[in-house]
Amino acid sequence: MRTPAIRLIDRVIYVGPPGIGKTEIVLQKAKEEATKLGKTFVDLREIDEKTFEEITNNPEKYYIYYRLVAPHVYPEELSYPTKKDNHKCSYVDYIPPRMLSLMTLKNIHGILFIDELTNVQRDDQMSMFYSIIQEKEASWTIKLSKNIKIVMASNDAEWSEIARALPKPLRNRCKIYRVTAPSIDEWREYMDKTYNNAWEKLTYAYLKAYPLDFIKPPQNDDGFTNFPTPRSWTSLAVMLYELKAQNADEEFIEETVIAHLGNEVGTKFLALLKTNINIEQALQTIRTKPEAFDTFNLNEKILVLNAFAQLKTEEITEPYQLFLKHLVHNSREFLILAFVLMPKEKRVEIIRKTAQILKEAVKILAEYVA
Repeated sequence: MRTPAIRLIDRVIYVGPPGIGKTEIVLQKAKEEATKLGKTFVDLREIDEKTFEEITNNPEKYYIYYRLVAPHVYPEELSYPTKKDNHKCSYVDYIPPRMLSLMTLKNIHGILFIDELTNVQRDDQMSMFYSIIQEKEASWTIKLSKNIKIVMASNDAEWSEIARALPKPLRNRCKIYRVTAPSIDEWREYMDKTYNNAWEKLTYAYLKAYPLDFIKPPQNDDGFTNFPTPRSWTSLAVMLYELKAQNADEEFIEETVIAHLGNEVGTKFLALLKTNINIEQALQTIRTKPEAFDTFNLNEKILVLNAFAQLKTEEITEPYQLFLKHLVHNSREFLILAFVLMPKEKRVEIIRKTAQILKEAVKILAEYVA
């Protein structure tokens, strides 16, 4: 998913709803920056001992990334005492955890991603993060490399009951950007790129008809009801595909939908899944009697258009000329929906082959779906 506002700027805080892809986008941007710098990208959560030694010995070759979940880290965990001796005296020195030690290396590049910053509850924790963010220092000995950027993400009070305000000096030291959800079409592109065809496309058809259900906070919240976000739609689309392949029973599918989307939106989406219509017969009917499409209710139209969009190119261009003409003259919003439900390559090919049929609507289609 693409969120245009996100850039890898040092000491920046991205604030927005949960489940819109903030964490994933920061990771993607870090990988892109590593490539631009000609360095080897390493996610420190996944390194083994051999890689640790290689980074320690050759820090200039690497771009490191570490996601730190702020509420899980406490000041006492940032350094550990170790006894040292010299010829005059004994003393205690402090050593940082392995991940932070790599971020202190000279010539190392990378990102320290501090997630869920506004969910920190303890004052001493917030003070610790204030020091890390403002001075890039912590404890007795930790001093991050100048090439380590600090990027943060958080939810505001609208989306998190435990979110707390950030200290004014910290806010003034950082750049704060509001991040919004990707568009539904951007989400579709992400799903195709990430999962290919292994996701339930009907979720996308539903969202094009009901775009306000893409992300919505729970109403009359009891504290235990889920709500739709791009993340929950992603999880549901993948899981529905798997459940259909397994011929899962209807009751479990219904429970899965509600578990992902909550009662309000989940019930609406289930109404679409349960719509009783013979798709094959409907497709045959609209080939010769396209006006029959106007008698369908909204859910029936969504199901028919979704099935229509899955047909092969040659199955659409000639057999459905009458239907396409009907949509041009009577239902241009559904004409657009039919085309946006198609993969882009098929969409472009069909528009090219049916240019004469669609000449009255080519400009509209080019604007919305090309």
